[in-house]
Amino acid sequence: MIAEGKLKIDLLADGGVQIRSNRNTSVTSLLIGRTPDEALELLPAVYSLCAHAHVAAARAALGEASCVGEDQMVLAENAREHLLRIMVGWTNGAIEIPAAPVMSLVGQMQEALAGNGVALVSDQLAKLLKAHVFGLDPQTFLQLEFDQWLATENTSVARFFQKIIASDWQAIGGISPSFIPEFSMEQLSRQMVDETYCLAPDWFGAPCETGPLARQNNHPMIAKLICKYGNGLLARLAARLVDLAQIPLQMLAANPGIQQEGMGVVETARGRLIHVAKVRDGAIKSYQIIAPTEWNFHPSGVAAQALRGLNAPQARVMIEAFDPCVDFELRVA
Repeated sequence: MIAEGKLKIDLLADGGVQIRSNRNTSVTSLLIGRTPDEALELLPAVYSLCAHAHVAAARAALGEASCVGEDQMVLAENAREHLLRIMVGWTNGAIEIPAAPVMSLVGQMQEALAGNGVALVSDQLAKLLKAHVFGLDPQTFLQLEFDQWLATENTSVARFFQKIIASDWQAIGGISPSFIPEFSMEQLSRQMVDETYCLAPDWFGAPCETGPLARQNNHPMIAKLICKYGNGLLARLAARLVDLAQIPLQMLAANPGIQQEGMGVVETARGRLIHVAKVRDGAIKSYQIIAPTEWNFHPSGVAAQALRGLNAPQARVMIEAFDPCVDFELRVA
């Protein structure tokens, strides 16, 4: 979601954590002086990840009407990003999910919208998830307790979780949650005029968490895991599965993101994406973006807290659970 940059994450000898990002704000400066139409044409070329989410958020921030099917495109993009993180990040490619149907999800949705075939894409995604992720229909998975599912299924995803439990890593990284709140454009935009705030955002001085766990912490499956193991690794990983399992049905009843004058908010796979813009006389006068990674990997934010005291293998799994949108380098003092 961030056009360029890298996270450098240091596990310090005293158990502390230092997170630094070399992301810059040159992307938003490219939009200043352009018309809204020019900005909307430029954004997909700039952001290789979550391009449809960025355009949807930008369209709302710029006061442009949303496009038909825009929310379904974002959902297809979210499903792809969830699956790619599971395939590549969780076990370095050891999870057995075929890449071709994952990579074609967004294109299939685009074609489906042109031919009123959204239900077919939803059904195909549900079948993919049944065959390669859950071992059963996603809606059935959502009705189970996590332990029930894990005891009866043998997909490569289930085996990954069995290894987490065998390693006794269920509770590692448990922290007191501070999920991102709802806020008005007026409250947030006053702070977002400061570019440094957008690179390390907080809410009244406290870094917040966004993403699957923030969205799903009240789901019965995740709530029970939190009750049993705390707000740690197992709950965080399982929340991604719940998020993913909900997408096929969400595609059939999609809703646009939050729209307020001058602000667009879209829920992506990684969390809440926020665009804030000011347009005068047909030209963009200011533009700011906060991506989910800026919340979660704030220098003193939830990732830094969750990584405290972990060894390198544990830390790597935890970082992948947070799902940064840029490359990261993990170093141990």
